[in-house]
Amino acid sequence: MKNKEYSIALNWSYVGLSVVVFSILTVLVLYLPNMREIDSTILQSIKLALSPYPSYIPIFISDFGRANCYMWPQITAAVVLISHRLYLKAFMLVLFSNGALFVKDLIKNYICRQRPEGCDISTFSFPSGHSVFVMCFCGIIIYFIHKYVRSDFWRNLLVIVFGLWIFLVGISRLWLGVHFPSDVLAGMFLGFFFVNLFIILDKSISR
Repeated sequence: MKNKEYSIALNWSYVGLSVVVFSILTVLVLYLPNMREIDSTILQSIKLALSPYPSYIPIFISDFGRANCYMWPQITAAVVLISHRLYLKAFMLVLFSNGALFVKDLIKNYICRQRPEGCDISTFSFPSGHSVFVMCFCGIIIYFIHKYVRSDFWRNLLVIVFGLWIFLVGISRLWLGVHFPSDVLAGMFLGFFFVNLFIILDKSISR
């Protein structure tokens, strides 16, 4: 019981960290006059470093990082959980993943940050929706992998695969020049916030 309480307390600390980092980034974007220039400089450096590689790589990754491409992965994950009679967990997975998108849209429309120069996407930039959703969905999947996959080999392999995918989706948005680094970082921490809320609720219910 004490180990479980410590574990939940650790997740609460991650929730707090996510809130602090996301809040700092939001304040910087809203009130730091030269934040856009700083972001643009970092973005150009990242794009320059990745320019030798084929452009179809970030396009492919980014296209499969869209939330609407995760309908079937969500259904598949939910079906697997339901098949093991984990009905509430299946419901929570879908609820938290899509709830994160809803909150992201509210924040986007409040911040109203324009995309980087040269980007023709009409929606606002902060935070990155790709980063929010992929971090939330894949983060919850990683939690389930740690919890239910018994084989060390498969557990470690799957965690690496999903963790790498989260990273690649974030990088792809910068590579394509459709988000600033602070957009992606904020999206990651917002998604991480929802992952840890999910874990706290799941651990509390499982007591």
